[in-house]
Amino acid sequence: MRRAFTLVELLVVIVVIVSLMMIVFRLGSIGSDAEYYNRTIVRIQRLENCLSGYYAAFGSYPPVKLHGVRDIYLRVGRHGIQTDERNENIWSWDPEKFDNWVSTGDGRYFQQQEADAWAQVRAACRSQPMACMFPYPQGYGDVVRAVSDEMKERATSGDEEYKSYWQDEDTRERLSAGFDDGGSDSGSVGRFSRNKGEVDWRRTQIFQFGVMSYLLPRYMVMMNGADEFFTSGFAQWDQNNTMPCDPFTGYEYNNWRQLKNYGETGRQQDIAHIANIPSQAACARWMPNLEGTCRCAHDYSLFGIKIKSATERGGLLVDDTSVQIFSPSDDASGSCKDQYVLDSVTLQDGWWQDIYYYSPEPHQTYTVWSSGKNKRTFPPWISRKTLSSRANECVSRWVSDDIIHLSN
Repeated sequence: MRRAFTLVELLVVIVVIVSLMMIVFRLGSIGSDAEYYNRTIVRIQRLENCLSGYYAAFGSYPPVKLHGVRDIYLRVGRHGIQTDERNENIWSWDPEKFDNWVSTGDGRYFQQQEADAWAQVRAACRSQPMACMFPYPQGYGDVVRAVSDEMKERATSGDEEYKSYWQDEDTRERLSAGFDDGGSDSGSVGRFSRNKGEVDWRRTQIFQFGVMSYLLPRYMVMMNGADEFFTSGFAQWDQNNTMPCDPFTGYEYNNWRQLKNYGETGRQQDIAHIANIPSQAACARWMPNLEGTCRCAHDYSLFGIKIKSATERGGLLVDDTSVQIFSPSDDASGSCKDQYVLDSVTLQDGWWQDIYYYSPEPHQTYTVWSSGKNKRTFPPWISRKTLSSRANECVSRWVSDDIIHLSN
């Protein structure tokens, strides 16, 4: 007689193998989460060292102006831009359904309710942004074209995920037109190709002065190759910057072009004119903390420190390119017509989400925190005592894995 495995024996072996595989995958997942958590802690600690250095130099923590409002009840457009319309009922969904989402019926409705509420809360949390954003330097046409090609591919792919994100046909049509390639026409560099003449650049917030614009030498980063058009008489730039003095002569610079020219030559004696401006030189004290932690589109070397992070996803064209590469418009309807290609330098946690920052006037205290693995959080300036019990249950889930550091 020939011996063979019985059906029961085969089933036992299969169960054992599956169980072992589940254990291995679970351990692998735990390892990844631990790595992301530790990376977040390290980056927050380094950020706190920089903030302490800033306080020692200037007597306050970075006085980041509001780029929005802290009201969590304001509706937002499809690009996350706050509107003037309030929605007091964002907490009306049933949080008990969170763990039992289904693709049809009431589940879809409650899931959308939760997503809408988070969009409003996220916009409020980002009212003091971490990132600084500014026009792309001239000569980065290849980068702009690469992103343009990806956006066009997404807009025309028919993928349901992107269709739900860009719901209206007009938005998809604008995206499918792509960006222009960053050519010599300064009036349209970084503009969506369609209807170039529609928007006055001076009415668009193309600069964002977040925490990183205070911790990095601003003139060395934000003026590196930028067209004079962006800094000559541009109200948003002028309101956030005063014309500095040449550190070697003591005389005020005549115009921003002088600093721009110094930054473009690449010669050390020219860069020294910018690097030795007191407000810029102070950054050298804490710059080593930022080495390898910042997220930006290309390499920067500031005071000998490379600040671009070594992301394991690599390169520029990653899943969140649409967030990193162009700025939403200030149009409450969420229209794409006012969007421009911008460069961005920011600091992200281990899950590739921007770290949040809150510093109330007179900027003698601050809170920095990560939204953690679930990528949901809640602003520290809102008292949860004012929320309903169901809202508190939701918020508890959102903040359950937050990583918070409070410094005074």
